[in-house]
Amino acid sequence: MENTRSPELTLLDCTLRDGGYYNGWCFPDALVERYLSVMGKAGVDIVEIGFRSRKVDDFYGPYAFSSDQWLESLPLPEGVTLGVMCNAKELLETGDPEQVVHELFAPRHESPVSLVRIAAHFNEVEGCAPAVRALSHLGYRVGLNLMQATGRPREELEAKAAFAATLPLDVLYFADSFGNMEPVDIEGMMDALRSQWGGALGVHTHDNMGNALANTMRASESGCTWLDATVLGMGRGAGNLRTETLLLELDRRGIRAGQEMDALLDLVVGEFGDLQNEHGWGPSIFYHLSALYNVHPTYVQEMLTSDRYSNHDVIAALKRLGNLDARSFCPRLLSHASSAHVPENEGAVDVTGRLDGRTVLILGSGDQVSKHCAALEQFISREEPYVISTNWNPWISADLVDAWSTCTPERLLLEKHLYEANSGTLIAPRSAIPAEAWASLKQWSHVDFGLQVDSQQFSITDRTAIVPSALTLLYAAAYANAAGATTILLAGVDGHAPADPRHQELEGALRLYSEMPGHRPLVAITPTSLHSIRQSTVYAPILVPPHEDARAPAMGSGSSN
Repeated sequence: MENTRSPELTLLDCTLRDGGYYNGWCFPDALVERYLSVMGKAGVDIVEIGFRSRKVDDFYGPYAFSSDQWLESLPLPEGVTLGVMCNAKELLETGDPEQVVHELFAPRHESPVSLVRIAAHFNEVEGCAPAVRALSHLGYRVGLNLMQATGRPREELEAKAAFAATLPLDVLYFADSFGNMEPVDIEGMMDALRSQWGGALGVHTHDNMGNALANTMRASESGCTWLDATVLGMGRGAGNLRTETLLLELDRRGIRAGQEMDALLDLVVGEFGDLQNEHGWGPSIFYHLSALYNVHPTYVQEMLTSDRYSNHDVIAALKRLGNLDARSFCPRLLSHASSAHVPENEGAVDVTGRLDGRTVLILGSGDQVSKHCAALEQFISREEPYVISTNWNPWISADLVDAWSTCTPERLLLEKHLYEANSGTLIAPRSAIPAEAWASLKQWSHVDFGLQVDSQQFSITDRTAIVPSALTLLYAAAYANAAGATTILLAGVDGHAPADPRHQELEGALRLYSEMPGHRPLVAITPTSLHSIRQSTVYAPILVPPHEDARAPAMGSGSSN
C-alpha cells in the first residue's frame, strides 16, 4: 500500500527518554539498534533519544546525556529527526540558562540533534526565555512543554501561551502529567492555548485512567499536530500513549496508512514486553486513584517498588495525599502520608541493660550481605556480636543470628512461613503483629519494644522507639541504644542512588538520629552510599574504633531524648 503520511502531523516517540526513569537510561545496544530501525520504518517522524543533562549525582546511562559524540556512534535511520529534552530546572539552577545551553549544545550544523524540547513547570516558563533564544540562535528547532497542565485556570493558560508567542518556538506542548484529563478537558485546553498561540501545538498524554489514546485523538481533531507516544507506553508510573496503538488508530482512520507495523509489533511483544515484565509500568487501580486525587504518580511508583506498603497502605496513603498538595513529589510528604497508617504502641517491656557492654551487628537486606557473606559469618563467629536481622535475612545462617526485628505487619505476614518453620527472639511492637501471624510465633520469644512515628524527631525511651519513618533499620538501632549497646555495626545497609527518594528519606532520618544526645554512632562494615553512616570494613583485623560518643552512658529508664 502506498505511504499516505500526512505532512501536517508530526509523530514523536520518546521511549528512551521517558522509559529511562526505570533503568537509569541504560538500554542494551542491540535493543537501541533495533528500536531505531523500527522507528524509521513505522512512520515516526521524530525520535527523542533521551535527555541532554549535566547530572553528576549518580550513575546514569548514555541516554540521560545524549551527547553528540554518543549519538554519532548510533545507527541512526534515514528520514527520522533526532531530538533531546532538557529540564527547565537544570537550565535555571545556575541563574544563567543561556550559558548552560552553550555548555550543553554545539551549533546545530555540528550535531546530529535537530530538535530540543524544554520541559517546564508553569512557574519556570518565563525563566526559560534566554535558553529558548540561545537554542534557536544555534539553529535548533525548539519546543516548550508545559508540565502539569491539568486543572490550570484558563487565564493562566492564556498568559503562558501569550508569553510563548513572544519566543522563537517551533511547537508549544501541554502535558497531562497526572493522566486525569478527559477529551472535554483537552478541548478546553486547546481553546485556551490557541487563543494566544498561533503556532504548532503538541500533546503528551499519560494513561492513568485509560484515556491516553482518546485524549490524543481529540487533541488531533482539535488542531494539535504534534503527538507524543512511547513503545508499549514505557514511561513513569502508568506510562504514556503507546506508539503502536497510536499508529494502528491512525491507520484505521486512514490518516497514516501503509506503515510497516510488523517489526514494531514484534518489538512490543519481544524486547519491550520483557522490559515491562521487569519494571512493571502500566495502568493500575493505584495510578487511576492518583489521577483522581491529583497526586503525582511518583508517589505510587515509590510505594509499589517498596515491600513496606501493602495494597491497603497504598490506597490509604493516596487518599491522604489527595487532601494535601501532592502535585509534586516530596519524600517527606510520602513518609507523612504513609506513616499515618503505621500501627503504634508503647512497649510493654523495659529493655534497659539487655545489651550492656555488647557490640551489636544489625543485618540489613541489601545485596552487600550476599557479596560479603563469608566474611560476615567469620566476623560473627570470631567477635561474637549480638546479631539482629532486620526482617528475614536469606544469606546469613540463622544459627548466627540472636534476634530478628520488624516493625510493619505487612512484612511479618510476607515472611510468616519462615517464622513458622523456625524459632528465636522477635523484637517487634505488638501492634506490628497481625492476629493471623500469632500462630506462626508459638515457638518464639517476643520482645514488645514499642513504636511511635513522628516525622520531626528521633528519640528513645526504655520501652519505645520514636522514629521519623517506620523503617526496621531505625527501629532496630533504637532498640540497640535503649538496651545499652556500646557499638552498633551495620551490614547490608546499602542505601539507594542519591536522587532516590528512599535514600533521601533514610538520610533525613539518620540526621535526626545523629542529633540525638547520647546516641551510639552507626558504623557500616559493608559498602553503603549513606553519608550519615561511618564507613569501615568487615575485612579489617581490628575495626575502626567507634567515636567517643559511643562510650557515652546508656540511655536511662524513662529517657525521652
